[in-house]
Amino acid sequence: MLIAATTPGPILCVNPNAAIDKTVVVDNFSLDKIHRPQAVVSAAGGKGCNVARVLRILGETPIVTGWIGGHAGRYIEAGLRAEGISPAFTHSGCESRTCLSIYDPLNHTLTEIYESGEPVSRAAQRAFCTRYRALLERCALVTLSGSLPVAVPESLYADLIRWARQASVPVLLDSSRVPLQLGLAAGPSLIKPNRFELCTLLGQDLTSFDQIVAAARSLSCRHATAVVVSLGAEGAVAVSAEATWHVRPPPVLAQSAVGSGDAMLAGLAIGLTHGQTLEQALRLAVAAGAAATSRGSRQAQCR
Repeated sequence: MLIAATTPGPILCVNPNAAIDKTVVVDNFSLDKIHRPQAVVSAAGGKGCNVARVLRILGETPIVTGWIGGHAGRYIEAGLRAEGISPAFTHSGCESRTCLSIYDPLNHTLTEIYESGEPVSRAAQRAFCTRYRALLERCALVTLSGSLPVAVPESLYADLIRWARQASVPVLLDSSRVPLQLGLAAGPSLIKPNRFELCTLLGQDLTSFDQIVAAARSLSCRHATAVVVSLGAEGAVAVSAEATWHVRPPPVLAQSAVGSGDAMLAGLAIGLTHGQTLEQALRLAVAAGAAATSRGSRQAQCR
């Protein structure tokens, strides 16, 4: 099980279903009414982009890859470059999706409308896979996160993990349902489900901390993979072949949990590319997640 990076290089964030994240701020939002927002914020979005954004804030120089297309795709690329993040997308020929979030600061509600995106052709899929394998040659670690576009096989993450293993590049997988199940079987270095995703993966209702730890330990042993389970306000638990660790966040005034999971994945990636142990990387990850929660966000984190 290769967890820590063994060669220097940037962190590669795979974001298959990139989007424009648009958030409108509306006081007293309600249905069947005309609203004039107090603010409108747009940015390059998708979980991989969110991971890369936290990496950049913490001093890294990440690369983001996946598919984009059309005017929206060019907007996503330009936005990432403006933030100091290197885009390395494959152009699909279809317009990239937009995800709309309506934030009501008076009632503390967030209404989210996520487009699925257009189908990605087989030619664009082949082009992306070729580019990904070339990027592996100069990257220290890969993060895989977010939903898959229409027409892309649910085995995509499993394929990307196998190619990374052949190149001796660690992979951190943050997914759910079938892509997580198939990806886990391919042998990633680490998976980072939350409590719900872990229950769904195992088909079990895990109600206690001890049950979660036992389930994570079973997965770790069976697949020779480190397992980090995010637990919200209770922090996260990490299980590897060596030991189990539970790290709680410091007390913070929670503004929004949106994006905290992506921040945690970024913390793990930084720790494991800087020679830290899994325990040390987990502490950084929980701190990053807590910072994201306390900072809050008026911008949704599109999946």
